[in-house]
Amino acid sequence: MMAHLDDILAEWVLETLEPPAREAAERHLADCARCQGEVRRLSMARDALSVLTPPVEPPASVLGALMERMEGPRRFERFAEPVASFFDLSREHSLRMLESLGDASRWMPGPVEGSELFPVEPGPAREGMMAAVLRLHPGVRYPKHTHLGRELNLVLEGGLREDSGHEVWPGEALEKTVGSAHGFSALLGPACLCAVLLEGATEFEEALASPS
Repeated sequence: MMAHLDDILAEWVLETLEPPAREAAERHLADCARCQGEVRRLSMARDALSVLTPPVEPPASVLGALMERMEGPRRFERFAEPVASFFDLSREHSLRMLESLGDASRWMPGPVEGSELFPVEPGPAREGMMAAVLRLHPGVRYPKHTHLGRELNLVLEGGLREDSGHEVWPGEALEKTVGSAHGFSALLGPACLCAVLLEGATEFEEALASPS
């Protein structure tokens, strides 16, 4: 279940959410009074603006900049500070790393077919931990495994669903303790991009479908 819809409420009100995210948001809104109130507030603001402002076709440059902000590397800017804290980096280093996610040459094959890894050099507070961004394409399953050390995750885009049914969405964290086990799958929609810190090794209970 989502904690709250703060990161996607504006998209919900503007009706720009992709179907999987929209359906999950509908389920959440059915029971969350806090988010229902935020939707009413944002809807009133949207309606007021639509009355006060006559429709104007934006210049191509403005539309291009907006699309770059929504779909290009800059779409991750809002995660600069959480990612900096996650990997123990400066905000500037975090921003550069997030922008580099658009560089195909920086990615390497991941541990399962349909996945890639973007290695990250973490700061001193994360020394000794494996650090990377995992990209898991829609519907791809990461097999069940047991953690011999902690695993920390921060979803940046898309989403994942653990075998238990627990879903993790952009901006949400998932921590697995020593001895815990889980498998998970990327939700339909955009590929799941997840910052990962791994302390120690993992033991897989199912065979890895390796790209190699």
